[in-house]
Amino acid sequence: MEAYPRTGSTFVFLCFWVLSAFGQDTGSQQCQDNACCVLGPPGIPGTNGVPGSNGIPGSPGLGGMDGEKGDRGLPGRPGKSGAKGEKGEPGTGASLPVLNIKQCAWQKLSDDRDHGKITECPFNKLSANSSLRVLWNGALRVTSTSGCCKRWYFTFNGMECSGPLPIEGLVFTNAGNGMNGLNIHRVSSIEGICSGVPKGPVNVELWVRNCEGISNSGNAYTGWNSVSRVIVEELMLPKNSDDMK
Repeated sequence: MEAYPRTGSTFVFLCFWVLSAFGQDTGSQQCQDNACCVLGPPGIPGTNGVPGSNGIPGSPGLGGMDGEKGDRGLPGRPGKSGAKGEKGEPGTGASLPVLNIKQCAWQKLSDDRDHGKITECPFNKLSANSSLRVLWNGALRVTSTSGCCKRWYFTFNGMECSGPLPIEGLVFTNAGNGMNGLNIHRVSSIEGICSGVPKGPVNVELWVRNCEGISNSGNAYTGWNSVSRVIVEELMLPKNSDDMK
């Protein structure tokens, strides 16, 4: 008997709840249609969403035009000193360690040859960058019944000087016009500077030969009845000191 009334009460409650809900929804809709409804307070703001990932990088844009030239900046601070370098190779100085000069002299050389080597003066050259100054001082002569010419010249280890030009001297005689067999011995000097001679032993020699273009050889004589000498001196010359014309 007690279970039945409970069932009826439950049914009545459900019916009342449905009618109430339906009535509220209908009234609310009618209120909204007539613009007579009162809005409730705003709800609580929601939280921010998770940040999205970066997009794909775009392609580079076109380069802009050059701007106007700016003012010159102030000088920067001096940099730090660099590390000390290694010691270099010894240089070739502009002077020789010692004065290097030699004289070869003959009391009476008296050489009657017309062609070939007259004498020599060996020398030791100390530097590859130096030059040699040579000097002959002594009597020279050439004679003939007609015009003749002889050339005296220096060689260095068998080669004439090419830096810049040979070192030479000549004697020409024309014994015409009744001066038959003109025979005059005169003290003469032949001097010059030669560059490019290698370092080490150098054999400085004096030679005689015919002058170029003269067919008559004539009779030469070197160092007659007097002192003759050859002087050799090593010099350090400044650059571009040889001016060849």
